[in-house]
Amino acid sequence: MTSPRPRASRSPRAVTSRAAILATAVLSAVACAPDGSDAVLRVALWAGGHELEIERQVADRYEALHPGVRVVLESAPNGYEERLLTSIAAGRPPDVYLMDSPDIPTFVERGLALDLAPYQEALGFRPDSVFGQVADAFRRGGSMFALPKDFTPMVLYANRSVLAAAGVEDLLPAPGWTWTDFRRAAEAVTADTDGDGRKDVFGFDFPRNLYQWVPFVWSAGGDILAPGGSRAAGYLDGPEALEAYRFLTALAEDGLTPGAQFVQQGDPAREARFASGSQAFLLSGHWTLPVFRDLVEAGALDLAIVPIPHHPSRTAATSVLYASGWAVPPNAPNLRRAIDLAGFLASPEAQRIRARSGLAIPSRADVAAETAAADGTGVEDSFIALVEGARMTWGAQVRDFSRIEALAVEIMDRRLVRGESLASSASDVARRIDAEFEW
Repeated sequence: MTSPRPRASRSPRAVTSRAAILATAVLSAVACAPDGSDAVLRVALWAGGHELEIERQVADRYEALHPGVRVVLESAPNGYEERLLTSIAAGRPPDVYLMDSPDIPTFVERGLALDLAPYQEALGFRPDSVFGQVADAFRRGGSMFALPKDFTPMVLYANRSVLAAAGVEDLLPAPGWTWTDFRRAAEAVTADTDGDGRKDVFGFDFPRNLYQWVPFVWSAGGDILAPGGSRAAGYLDGPEALEAYRFLTALAEDGLTPGAQFVQQGDPAREARFASGSQAFLLSGHWTLPVFRDLVEAGALDLAIVPIPHHPSRTAATSVLYASGWAVPPNAPNLRRAIDLAGFLASPEAQRIRARSGLAIPSRADVAAETAAADGTGVEDSFIALVEGARMTWGAQVRDFSRIEALAVEIMDRRLVRGESLASSASDVARRIDAEFEW
């Protein structure tokens, strides 16, 4: 899994008898072929550092189970989608590639991902073993275009020590955790502790990017696109969305976040500030957890994982899910072995190896439960508890969603940097999105 980084489909009725015969033949080959023949299988992914080391362990295990097969990991942390599209179009595709949820429409609609549904039984893959929202992200009708790897909801990390020092630890979510409660907690902790006239403890850091702030719109009862993703006007600039923008920008304008300077360039110090007690809340996914794991286990960070707060008119929040899965290009050089490898990369064994990294929640519910049971801090249980009330990113349904994200970032920027009306900037951005996409 990474921090946030395609529509042709077939229903079960559309699978022709010829396709069924072909699937049966390939299934037989996957199940019965000897392992002794030499083969090199290339896997495209975007992992780096420790995550890439973990994926190498998974690949090593596959090689051990299949003597004579070598798995080459080809990682491209930057420009991944462009490189992958180019390689497939040029007839030099990897055997297996990692598909990010916002990339699903691009690859599926262009016919660049093989339907793996006919091979599920031979691979031992059961869709009902996977968290429902995650499996659905890679489905189109009866087709499955990637086997889910792992995923995360967006959550709030809370530093209990900071809240306790301000006397507001009781505000940590009960069933009624609202924007009002969150604002009160942020106000209580924000302070100038060294008396130099500048605040050095903050409630939150400003969520500039759509992948971060979209849950606040959902948790106000609104959305950024019409049902089916048919337009932005009336939604991205709708009343509920505007309430979310006003709530978030007010946090910055009232000094409860580190400041508008971070709007332009991001905030590279936010994890350090949170861990050191200079920030009460941090909005992120599971991928941030490894940064804090040692501190939590050593007792140096009293961490809570809590839901994103919701508008006072609502009863619960709706967060956003980001997922990834293993796909096979239809023109893979070794299609039979590629399908088998994709099945292993999504298998319980691979997910157990991968869970050691702590970067994401395993897509299989049983492996996720095992991981949570082995976690003495309770953090994994807290993450899993927040999955049910979350929904998949719009990027899993709308092609080229990154273009929407690039435009939507202007809405609150224009308020904080130029003082523009949120209603006018949101209306302008929604109109431009609709004109560009011509739905």
